[in-house]
Amino acid sequence: MKSNLIIVLVLLVLAGLGLWQAEYDMSWIEFWIQQHPVLGAAIYVVLVIASVVLLPLSSMPLLPIAARNFGVLLTAGLSAIGWWVGCLIAFQIARSGRRYLERFTSLEAIDKLEAKIPADVGFGGIVVLRMILPVDVVSFALGLLKRLRFQTYAVASLVGILPFSIVWSYAGGELGEGRFLSFALVVIALTAAVLLVRYLWKKNRD
Repeated sequence: MKSNLIIVLVLLVLAGLGLWQAEYDMSWIEFWIQQHPVLGAAIYVVLVIASVVLLPLSSMPLLPIAARNFGVLLTAGLSAIGWWVGCLIAFQIARSGRRYLERFTSLEAIDKLEAKIPADVGFGGIVVLRMILPVDVVSFALGLLKRLRFQTYAVASLVGILPFSIVWSYAGGELGEGRFLSFALVVIALTAAVLLVRYLWKKNRD
């Protein structure tokens, strides 16, 4: 049931992105990027960072434009930098804000969750979480865990974000070039992979 719901949501996202791409003329943005490629790349990274830190913004609609102008590989690199820096900032915001949150609400549920996490959760667990959950949600949630080391979080996040950024940048490139079928197939395959990883991870933890 949950799998069917996720697939339906993915298809709705595909339709929405397709309509967005067809309805709006973004040629002026692309022209500006072509005239200012370095500044355009820097602004793209800043927007990706903001999409992680400032909920509920999303950088996904920017991927077709970025991939068409920067190429898939460069877009993947820029996206990875943006998502990674954004997740580090979100983590620190949550960690720094914990002592203030404790004044107004109980974080007992978070503490109980942390108690169930083994000391070596670090790497493998965070990599998997990066692959199966949104970047922003994971970043803020893990920032509330007192025992998690920042260094472990940072490296594992980068490892988990890299494949995510490559696949989504490729999908964005396909959408940007109007190849909607291949775009849909990539996203559906990614969704299936995420569901499989989530199932294996939960099975391994039980």
